[in-house]
Amino acid sequence: MVLNVRTATCTALLLLLSTLSVFASSSPVRIMIKPASEQVAAIRYQSGTKAKGPWKEVDADHPILSLEAFDSAQEVLFVQQKEPGRDWSRSYEYRYDELTNSWDVTLPAIKKPLFIDSMELKPYALFPTSSSSTLYSSVIGGALKLNLSVDEQKPLYGYVEGAYSRGPSKSDWVDVMQAVNISAGFGYRVSLGKRVEIAPEVGYGLVVHLLDGDLDQDGTDSLEVFVDQQVRLALNFNYTFCDVHEFFIAPLGVLLFEKSRIAALYGVQAGMRFNF
Repeated sequence: MVLNVRTATCTALLLLLSTLSVFASSSPVRIMIKPASEQVAAIRYQSGTKAKGPWKEVDADHPILSLEAFDSAQEVLFVQQKEPGRDWSRSYEYRYDELTNSWDVTLPAIKKPLFIDSMELKPYALFPTSSSSTLYSSVIGGALKLNLSVDEQKPLYGYVEGAYSRGPSKSDWVDVMQAVNISAGFGYRVSLGKRVEIAPEVGYGLVVHLLDGDLDQDGTDSLEVFVDQQVRLALNFNYTFCDVHEFFIAPLGVLLFEKSRIAALYGVQAGMRFNF
């Protein structure tokens, strides 16, 4: 988030209530937050020395926060907001100043221009379709994927992925079909609710086929290697358990561009995403 947006957000997040001292208050402290924009759908908050506990969420149309037994000498109020189709903002830290009876705010740290946003571990299964079914067999594989984000408030992201797959062959001359593939692409997150989102993805890369068998039909098995270009298409359905872990499942399609034909495979992938 650029500096002027952060400054505007900071200015807009005004604390309108609680002008009395809140030092070691035994009764709830009620605070109203003004959303940074009309697009803000929800606000969440927590208090303590660190933002590690459960968040309490309030509707942006009535954003009144209630702090139980808030100790202004030691505790901090952490506030985040969310717009549709975007992740939660980074935490704004509010500290109560006893001398001025006011709140001081610390802006979130500026993120690096490019970073690893999350990591995915996922098994997948692919099946041939149409004319590809005469050559290819079903394969099972696993992949490691790194999602890259330029700005966490934007739904567009990039990714790089590496995978390995293995399956039986339909040819009498090949015993085992193996493949190592690498790809890079981008996706776009679309929020469907509080914890659910979809993310279409498209990627391009290379597949290194490892075929173990007697391809030259000389009676001796050997390892043959050849490379194809590939396009990978997926539509992820994501469910967020917490800020750190997400479960996803997606239909998956792969196009392999060979010398004289295009092989198409379809299947499904599922796994866990670990957010950093």
